[in-house]
Amino acid sequence: MEKIIVLGIGNRLMMDDGIGIYLIEELSMQNRTSNSSFLIGESDIDYCMEKIMEATLVIIVDAVFSGDTPGEISVYPLAELHQHQELDISPHNFHLFQLLYLQRESIKGYLIGVEPNEIRFNIGLSKTLKEKWTIILQDVSETIERLIGEN
Repeated sequence: MEKIIVLGIGNRLMMDDGIGIYLIEELSMQNRTSNSSFLIGESDIDYCMEKIMEATLVIIVDAVFSGDTPGEISVYPLAELHQHQELDISPHNFHLFQLLYLQRESIKGYLIGVEPNEIRFNIGLSKTLKEKWTIILQDVSETIERLIGEN
C-alpha cells in the first residue's frame, strides 16, 4: 500500500520562511485523502528523514527563492534538485536536500516551492503573502492533488 506524506518545512520565526508549515497546518485540517499524511517537519532534519524514508511518495512544501513573484509556486522533482543551483533554499533545509539527493534512487517525491517576499526575524507571514494566502493555499492544494494523482 502506498504511504504518501506531505511535509511542511521552514521556520515560523523567520516570516515567509514558515510558509510551508502554515500551508500544511491548514491543509491537514482539510485533508480528504485517506492514503496521505500531512506532517510538520519545521527544520528537524532527523525527524524529516525518518518520515521520508517510511514513505513511498513525499511532497515537501517550503519557501524557495526562485526569482518568481512572491506567492508563486514552483515544483521540482527531489531527484533533480541538485540541477537547480540557482535556487536559494534556506540553510536549515539545504542539509535535508543534500541527504535526499544521496537517497535519490530510493526516494520518490517533489518539492513545492513558494516564492517568499520577506525573510527576517518576526513571527507570521509578510503582508504580501497574507494578502495572497487564499490563492497560494488553493494553488498548493491543487498541485498536491495533481502530484498524488500522477503517481
